[in-house]
Formats: sequence, C-alpha cells, structure tokens
Amino acid sequence: MLNDRLKKIIRDSGLPLGRFAEKTGVSKNTLVNYRDGVTSPPAAFLESVCREFGADPSWLLLGEESAGTGSDGCEPFGDGREDYALIPLLESRVTAGPEGEILYGEIADRYPFKKMWIKKLVGTDPEREGGLFLIRVRGDSMSPTISQGEMVLVDSCEAERGEVLAGRIYLVILPDGTAALKRLVLSVDETGSKLVGLPDNTTYRPFEFALDPEKSLKSYVLGRVRWAGKEFD
Repeated sequence: MLNDRLKKIIRDSGLPLGRFAEKTGVSKNTLVNYRDGVTSPPAAFLESVCREFGADPSWLLLGEESAGTGSDGCEPFGDGREDYALIPLLESRVTAGPEGEILYGEIADRYPFKKMWIKKLVGTDPEREGGLFLIRVRGDSMSPTISQGEMVLVDSCEAERGEVLAGRIYLVILPDGTAALKRLVLSVDETGSKLVGLPDNTTYRPFEFALDPEKSLKSYVLGRVRWAGKEFD
C-alpha cells in the first residue's frame, strides 16, 4: 500500500512529523492523513517526497524498484519524462452517456506510472493507455480488498467494457445512476441478461439487476479495476 511505503520513508528519515511535513510543503495534519491512508496524496506531494528524500517513484507509487535514479537519488515525476505515463485522476462523478461513452466533469490531478508497467498491464497499443483513469473509492463495500479513500486504476477500453470476466472487480453503473466498485457476474437466461454484484465486505448484500436489451453492456460497465496499491489480473 502507498501509505505503508510513505510510513517507511517517514520513519527512515528520522525527522519529526512536523519537520517532514514542512519539507514536503503540507501541514502536519495533512501528512498524518496521507500516512494513515485517510486521504490519497496528490502527485505534487509525492514528487516532493521523491525530491527531498531520494525515494524511487516506482517503488513509492507501485511498490516496484526501478533501474537507476537521477543525480539526486530520485527520478522526478515531470511531464517531460518519456518513461512515465501521466494517468488522470477523475475527481467528479463518472457515468456513461447515451452511446456508452464515459462522461466525467473534471480531472483533479495526474499521477505518474511507469510506461513499462503500463505496457505489461494492458499491452503496447497507445489507445489502451489512453483508456486508463484513476478514481478515489468513496465507500467500503469492497473492504478489505479495496479500502475507502484509496485510488484505483480503471481500464475503460472497449474490450474490458464489452464483456464481464466473472469475479473480477469493475466500475459499474447501478440502477439509481451511481457508480460503484463490485465483483461482477453476467447472468444470461431465457428472461434476459442480469448483472450480479458481489461486495467483498460481508456486511453488504449481493445484488442483481436486469439489463435493458436495447442498451449495450458499455452503458453499465465503465471499466475493470487493474490496480489499487497492487495489481489485479
């Protein structure tokens, strides 16, 4: 988990929390929230940690070691680096349009991911990279697999939205129009097609709803979760 790696950097720095916060340009309370996983840190903070404390960004963000660092002990997150892809964090509500296209209001930030890792995850087609986006989890129905406040990486390419791999985690539009993360199963019988949503948190009950035969699956499935602090197949 990103916050666990941040805890290690804070501990290894030997600095009091207040001093660490000062060096990374945030308040002590904000730093505590990042450290404890209450809120997800923005890219600017992660870049400060990398710059000030020589953290490897691939390890800090993904838990992976990268080959080589810059002269100051870290590889910056700058837009100009060819070996990083900047994936948008969609802050506002995400939904599907009339033709199944993904609609969202704004991009809150962009986070760097190693292009080598992206290619391993989704292949070499640049359109696949363009279909990736991040969201923050707003509920606890997928806890402990994915916790409230975590960022998750969603693959919204046509192939991922056009079928459901049973038991995988998807970002799905519910009948009330809200978007949620659920393990999905697509059920088809003589009455039509249904989506079955399975929460990982056992305090929530599974649910199912019928699909409109005049709508494509893309009207309901916004994408498949591929990463949330760890990679999902």
